[in-house]
Amino acid sequence: MRLWKLMVPVALCLALAGCFERIVEPADVFGNIRQGGNYSPASKMIDDWYAVETIDIQTFAINEPRSSQYNPPYLIVGDTQAIMFDAGSGERPAGSQSMREVAERYTDKPITLILSHFHYDHIYDAAKFEGVTLIDRPEIRANIRGGTYTISALESVDAEMPPLKVAAVIADGDVIDLGGRRLDVLNLPGHTTESVVLLDRVSNQVFTGDFIYQHLGGIIAFSPASDLQAYKANSTRLLQLTNADTLFFGAHGIPRFGRGWLILMDSELGKIVMGKPEYRYVAHYLAPGIPWRVQQNGSMYIYTTPLVDPPLFWSKWTVMVLAGLCTITLYLLYRVVFPLVVPARQKRSGTKPGY
Repeated sequence: MRLWKLMVPVALCLALAGCFERIVEPADVFGNIRQGGNYSPASKMIDDWYAVETIDIQTFAINEPRSSQYNPPYLIVGDTQAIMFDAGSGERPAGSQSMREVAERYTDKPITLILSHFHYDHIYDAAKFEGVTLIDRPEIRANIRGGTYTISALESVDAEMPPLKVAAVIADGDVIDLGGRRLDVLNLPGHTTESVVLLDRVSNQVFTGDFIYQHLGGIIAFSPASDLQAYKANSTRLLQLTNADTLFFGAHGIPRFGRGWLILMDSELGKIVMGKPEYRYVAHYLAPGIPWRVQQNGSMYIYTTPLVDPPLFWSKWTVMVLAGLCTITLYLLYRVVFPLVVPARQKRSGTKPGY
């Protein structure tokens, strides 16, 4: 028996085992945070599900503190119009009010829905609004048909959504005038390509979606649309557009946090793109059992794909390589193990080889 026949499958097994050097359970990420404990005690409870926090007289966080994702969409109000930034996690109990119905309790202005991105936990009640305003990207424009857009299963990382009426398309750098309040529109790929961030320069507030949030770490860069190079470039861009007094409002966990969290994320992303990360391979509660790479600094966790960066990991070439490796491994195991097992069984049964 040639030595290489044993060495190849053993090497593959050792490489895989190295990825599982430490598995972090959800409790290790969340610490002592419990569902229902990540919003202001001054919030008003609605339907025993929503916890509406008044940030100021024109800004409201509509928290879902009992959802598995700890979502806080935002109602941003001007003198003539309002923005609903995200549309709920999809976990609200049957019979509870929709995100739109809750928002309408806090403003009589026409509400425009803007999605921070297309993942399943931000889009549930999108069809309850008159229409959705989408970020202007070629791949999005190409899929607007008959004035509607359908969020695919790949985009939602779940199931295909019903078609959504497209109310408008806005581009990176556009300014939305709500009447006495203006919001800069930023398209900041990284978490996803369509990630939208809204900047209120006068109030010095930034609504970040999933681009960055403070939820005991857990920054996700392992979805099919994630891009670490873009993430770093756009975190630097957001730093340049903000200052030490800027308040940030993310789409998970604690609704508000300071610029120091963005500085920390930018620094850790810098280590990754410069080829100087300190990766561990760990599990994540969204996909337990898979050895994701994680870059950690204190309570900042940046999760990304195993072994290679997301664009390559999710490419057809990776699928082909993995299929090839599995085929080779099975073949080698067959060639190595089968000749050992069959004679042993024949010996126990008293049958001579060849009969």
